[in-house]
Amino acid sequence: MRIRLSADQTQKLLATLGPAGARETGGQLYGEQLAPSDFRVTHLTVQARPGTVSRFVVDLMQAARDAIAFFHRTRHSYRLYNYIGEWHSHPSFAVLPSETDLATMRNLVRDPRFAGNFAVLMIAKLDGAALSAAAWVFDPSGETAATLEVEVDERR
Repeated sequence: MRIRLSADQTQKLLATLGPAGARETGGQLYGEQLAPSDFRVTHLTVQARPGTVSRFVVDLMQAARDAIAFFHRTRHSYRLYNYIGEWHSHPSFAVLPSETDLATMRNLVRDPRFAGNFAVLMIAKLDGAALSAAAWVFDPSGETAATLEVEVDERR
């Protein structure tokens, strides 16, 4: 699966990671399906409540409000615009999912109430001023690494 982080959302991510410092932060990924197995993240949410230096916990109330706002903005065009997954930072750790991250995502996609076919987990961090990020795709049968393309605005 190919996941593209749009240039404006890359800037939003960079603007979030710096001030978060050593505390983990995160949110949800929403976007557009460009082709089968090809998605562009057009909206990255940032949770108001940060995590700790070693853990990020999703605020389900904020996530629900953010989802409602996204779907309203995209006029509920679910076939074109939809939830893609989750993201969080690992400022003090490698850009790899922890055992907790893996269990959380596996439980999410196996939950009978989950309406999607898959969910992406993107983990990001700043290495100096450079963004380091990777993504994984989870579906009920397991997980695989995704191709993550980080788009940048060349004018900046």
